[in-house]
Amino acid sequence: MKDDSIEGIYDTLKQCALISKSAGGIGLAVSCIRATGSYIAGTNGNSNGLVPMLRVYNNTARYVDQGGNKVLA
Repeated sequence: MKDDSIEGIYDTLKQCALISKSAGGIGLAVSCIRATGSYIAGTNGNSNGLVPMLRVYNNTARYVDQGGNKVLA
């Protein structure tokens, strides 16, 4: 994961989608993602945490996987 920002999260998502499309395996280091409820200064909001973001990654991998032979989280 590049960083805990919209750009970093979606740049990484794009890279993962391209790897998944080619039937490649994916592993992510997600320690930089804020915990649920953490303050986000740029939006004056709170983070939804890691789980909703991982659901997006998982659903993207399912969508782009054309082979159907991979085991997804």
